[in-house]
Amino acid sequence: MARFRGTVRSERSSEDAFDYLANFANAAEWDPGTLSAERIGDDPIGSGSTFRLMVAAGPRKLPLDYRIVTYERPHRVVLVAESSTVRSEDTVTVVPQAGGGSLLTYDAQLTLRGSLAPANFLLGPFFDRLGSAGLNGLRKALGDPAATSGGSGSGHPPGGRLVSRIVDEALEATVVGSFSAIGPDVRRTVAGWTPPARLDGKVALVTGATSGLGLAAATELASLGASVVMTARGAERADQAAARVRAVAPDAEVSTLLADMGEFDQVRGLAEQFLAEHDRLDILVHNAGALSKDRTTNSTGLELTVASQVAAPYLLTGLLLPALEAAAPSRVIQVSSGGMYTQRFDLATLEMGPENYDGTVAYAKAKRAQLVLLSEWVRRCDGEGVAFHAMHPGWADTPGVQHSIPAFAKVMGPILRTPAQGVDTVVWLAGAPEGIDTTGLFWLDRRPRWENKVPWTRLSAQDERDAAAALWAWCAERTGWDLR
Repeated sequence: MARFRGTVRSERSSEDAFDYLANFANAAEWDPGTLSAERIGDDPIGSGSTFRLMVAAGPRKLPLDYRIVTYERPHRVVLVAESSTVRSEDTVTVVPQAGGGSLLTYDAQLTLRGSLAPANFLLGPFFDRLGSAGLNGLRKALGDPAATSGGSGSGHPPGGRLVSRIVDEALEATVVGSFSAIGPDVRRTVAGWTPPARLDGKVALVTGATSGLGLAAATELASLGASVVMTARGAERADQAAARVRAVAPDAEVSTLLADMGEFDQVRGLAEQFLAEHDRLDILVHNAGALSKDRTTNSTGLELTVASQVAAPYLLTGLLLPALEAAAPSRVIQVSSGGMYTQRFDLATLEMGPENYDGTVAYAKAKRAQLVLLSEWVRRCDGEGVAFHAMHPGWADTPGVQHSIPAFAKVMGPILRTPAQGVDTVVWLAGAPEGIDTTGLFWLDRRPRWENKVPWTRLSAQDERDAAAALWAWCAERTGWDLR
């Protein structure tokens, strides 16, 4: 299976942009690979509407009938085409923008079937080129200025982008090559990474900032000119961490706030103090949360991994939402973990009991839950100018890894990423256009990634939406905050 995902900014309203895309009879106007397109039937466009497309498949012409399987005007439409040799699924998500216009995310998946199935592994680079051409056509059709920019913004000619994609997918398939220090070293060179953007005048808050990834993120953000607020549980460690940041970025404005992120009253106090001192928040980085071998609970009786890594980020984001909206366009970035790939989301088993507690599993479950909740933030904050992202840092050499999984740290030590390599995508998203031109994505090494690597962790689209709504209600009940 191959997948392409891209974004388009449009001056059209979300309703107009949605209606244009949902009517797949327009596809030939913007997709160079579509030779003709027509609508079958005269009923109003909605769930069940069908469109017949003639698409170019090398020297051949391939007819495909697309049917709308999900129609949520003006936010989301899903179209599926199936034959004995091909399955294609196109998902368009539309988000209104605070300053007018709309942001569209186009997600296309293509799977070869039958006798063509063995060629699936070859699809990626070529589907990427086809997707890029279609996306640029869509930008022209919808009046996006980026249509003349040439696509990815990487600075590579098309051939260079193709090589970069091939190398990236080869690394991703190996897992070790992708998650270890090999990943960023190779991708930086092949993709031609540029330094992260300056952040002068921006305000950033980083939780869990006294060591490891949090300290690295705070240091890099401060070095780029941001005013950085670091959270910590204790004053001594907070002061030591802030001093380390100032040693690297002596001109930066660095301050600290104290809170145990597993205790909701302390999270509320942290938010209250931040809002008393700042009228805006441009970048919120959720990093706090450790992998605990033994099961413990917070003062409300909630298991600590879930409390600190699922419920607390939900609560803090909600309480700081006025400052995020005041700084729009702003970004919320959740530091997740590749460990979540091992878990299927199940709210009923999210909080592990003492009889079957496994710290590694509990951590992975919480990280999966973070992604589920991310989609609900995107849905509920349409048009507010706040983008939500998650990323995973790969395998980084941090005090948390050394303490929690020492055997892994010892074996993999020579190829573990540095903390700075681990948070490069956090820092890049904090200032890159992609950080506000897209929302709801899961990143590694400056590229959106699959949220599932094995089929048994995947939920259907409807189950995902139901799970996100249920998790939101679960968090609201336990923290006492909800979006009104």
